[in-house]
Amino acid sequence: DETVDGQKFKFGHELLRNKEFLLNYTNFNHGSFGACPKFILEYQSMLRLQQEQQPDPWMRYRYLQMLNETRRKVAEYINADKDENVVLLESASTAVNSVLRSFKWENQSKIAYFTTAYNMVKNTAGFLAEYENIDVVTIPVSTFPITEDTGDDAFLLPLRQMLENLRKQDELHKLRVVVLDHILSCPGIKTPLEALAAMVKNYSPETFVLVDGAHALGQIPNLNLQSIGKNFDAYLSNGHKWFYTPKGSAFLWIKQTQIKKLFPEPTVISSENSISPSDESPSITLSGRFAYTSTRDYTPLLSFDAAFDFRQKILGGDAALYEYVRNLALTARRYLINLWNVTAIAPEYMEEFMINIVLPINNPSMGMKLQDYLLKQHEMYVVVVHDKGSGLIYTRLSAQVYLEISDFKELGRAVLDFVNLNINHVHGSGNVHLGVSRVDEDEDVVESTIV
Repeated sequence: DETVDGQKFKFGHELLRNKEFLLNYTNFNHGSFGACPKFILEYQSMLRLQQEQQPDPWMRYRYLQMLNETRRKVAEYINADKDENVVLLESASTAVNSVLRSFKWENQSKIAYFTTAYNMVKNTAGFLAEYENIDVVTIPVSTFPITEDTGDDAFLLPLRQMLENLRKQDELHKLRVVVLDHILSCPGIKTPLEALAAMVKNYSPETFVLVDGAHALGQIPNLNLQSIGKNFDAYLSNGHKWFYTPKGSAFLWIKQTQIKKLFPEPTVISSENSISPSDESPSITLSGRFAYTSTRDYTPLLSFDAAFDFRQKILGGDAALYEYVRNLALTARRYLINLWNVTAIAPEYMEEFMINIVLPINNPSMGMKLQDYLLKQHEMYVVVVHDKGSGLIYTRLSAQVYLEISDFKELGRAVLDFVNLNINHVHGSGNVHLGVSRVDEDEDVVESTIV
C-alpha cells in the first residue's frame, strides 16, 4: 500500500484481483507491449462507440477538438517549450521514420547510432543508405557487463572517439544526424543522455540530435524536456509501454528552431496534408500535419487523457507509482542475483523499472527452451537475450505495479528448477545463437526483433 494525502492506494496483486489489469499470466515483460488497464480500455471503448454513432461529427469536429486538448496535456506533462511542437502518433517507430525520412539528404551524408540502437533505427538507416546514398556510422558500446568503474564511459568514450575520427578526417560537416537512446531496449539501461547530446553539439552544432525515448515516458521520473533537452533537436516516446495507454500511442517533440528546417512529414501523406509549408498554405502547422493522416482509429491517442486520470486516481500519482515499482525492481534484482549467484549487466543507477540479470545458464540453445518452459509450465513470460559480444545470456525483467516480490521469488525458483532438470545441457557447448527479441514495437528477444 502507498498513502498519498491520507488516502491509501493498492499496488501488487490487489490490482489484478480488482481487475484493474486483465492479465491472466505473470508478465515480467511489460516493457515490450505494456498492459493497458481496464479503466483506460473502457474509456477507449466509449470513444469508439461515439465514433461509430456519429462518424461525420466525430471525425470532422469532436476528434480534432479532443486531440488538441490531449496533445496540450502531454506537452505540459513533458514540459515541452510549446505545445504546438508536440504531435501524437502511433509509435516510436513511426516518429523515427517521420523524422529521418523527412531530411533532404545530400550524397554521402552520415547518420550515426550506437550498436545498442533499436533494430528499427538500424533498419531505417539502412533503407536511407540504399535509397539516399548516405553513410551509416555505428558507435561500438563497451562489452557487457558494464561495471561501476566503466559506468557512463561505456557510451561517452566511443562517441568521443567517433567524433574525433570525423574531425581528423574533416568530415564532421557530413554528420547530419546522431540517434541517441534515453533507455536502451536490451539491456534496459539508461544512457548518460544529456552528456552524450552535449558532446555531439560541442563537436558539431549543426548535427541533428534525435533521441529515441521509447521506454522513457512513465519510467523516467519527472521527464522534463526543457530541463534535459537543451541539446536535443527531437525527442519521442511510446505511451503504451510505461504510461498505460493502448497500443498505438506515442508522442514526438521537435525543437522550435528545427521545425522550419525539417518540418517532418507524417509517414502517411493524406488528403489533408500538402507537401510542406508554403505561401499558398501559410496556416499549416506541425500539429496540424499530424492531426489527420487517413481514416483510422485515433482513440489510442485520445486515451492519454484517461492514462493521466488512472495514474492519479487509481495509483495515487507518479511519485507513489515510481516509489513502488523502483523499490520492487531493486529488491528483485538483489534477490535474484544472490539466488542465482550471478552478476548484473549494469550498475543499479543505470536502471529504472527494468532489471538486467545474467541467467545461470551458459548454453545459448537453452534460452528459448527456458522461455517456453516458464510460459508453459509456470504461466510466466520473460525475455531471454544472448549478448554475442560477451557471450552472456541474460534476462531483462520488468517490475510493474501489479507485481510483487513473491512473483520474482517464484520466478527465481522456477529458473533453478529448469536448470536442475537440464543440468547436462545448461552448461554444454551449444552453437545455437539467440537473437535479441524486440517487441516494442518493438521487442521481445530470442530470435525475434521485438523487445
